Amino acid sequence: MKDWNEDYINNLKEVDKHIKESKIKLNYDFITEHYFEMYEVALNAGTIMPYRFNAIGLAYIGEEHNRPTKFKNFDPEVKERLVKSYAKRNELQYKYKDPQADAKEKYEKFLDKEIFDFIDEFPQYKDIILEE
Repeated sequence: MKDWNEDYINNLKEVDKHIKESKIKLNYDFITEHYFEMYEVALNAGTIMPYRFNAIGLAYIGEEHNRPTKFKNFDPEVKERLVKSYAKRNELQYKYKDPQADAKEKYEKFLDKEIFDFIDEFPQYKDIILEE
């Protein structure tokens, strides 16, 4: 984890302990070890990373030009899939940010589902979940 802000990651682990509505506890050691690999694999497949990973990416403190990612030239189908995925995420975020929605439902149907969907698509990263 030499290229990662350990205090920031430890803070995320602490926050995880207090997300009672979520079934998922993330394995931050695994995620930081494979973050850029997962990012590359996902985007090259036309898939966006789960929303909860956004905060993890902010903990990267290594040199930007040394990020170990190699993006292929996206063909139009991959670009279209990414655009649709981001649009769908925005739609779901608005839906589940509704103050009338049950908090448990918000996490289980949006944040957790994104992670489970990611694992379904990329089973080699099943270890992103520490416990359920």
